[in-house]
Amino acid sequence: MKYVRKLVDNYCVMDLETTGLSPYKNDIIEICLLRIRNNQIVDQYVQLVNPGYKVSSFITNLTGITNKMLKDQPKLDTVKKEVVAFMGQDIIVGHNTKFDVRFLQVGFNETFDNEYVDTLQYSRKLYPELSHHSLSDMSDYLNLSKNTHRALDDCVCTKELYDCIKDKMV
Repeated sequence: MKYVRKLVDNYCVMDLETTGLSPYKNDIIEICLLRIRNNQIVDQYVQLVNPGYKVSSFITNLTGITNKMLKDQPKLDTVKKEVVAFMGQDIIVGHNTKFDVRFLQVGFNETFDNEYVDTLQYSRKLYPELSHHSLSDMSDYLNLSKNTHRALDDCVCTKELYDCIKDKMV
């Protein structure tokens, strides 16, 4: 994927929840994609993913995703076709998008041609008065939907943040 600075009205928002911070040592446990057309959410893909091992209590406390919730969910390779088809050639929008993109590329053992936009980078430029620009910080500062470390909620929050960024820039 290629990082771009674009303001677009048609795209997919992406967020993943993972078992840790390294795409080489950790795994995806939740995937969410929101399809946005004319700045409106028109479709969504949300899927828990069984990593094949127990997730730590730290991750469960952070995300609310339990081992019981993951037990009967599909493995990552099973959902690959659905995820790739849902993304299509859309521009991907996320917060710290490089993190999610890297997990997806390593997890699927594939590179993607999609361009991606990172709301974290925009936040740092447009809100220099803030010392931190995490999604939670931006949600609090701009009074957006709560960032909960669940993929769907975080995608909705990221879409709202991107809307604020676009409004501020035009």
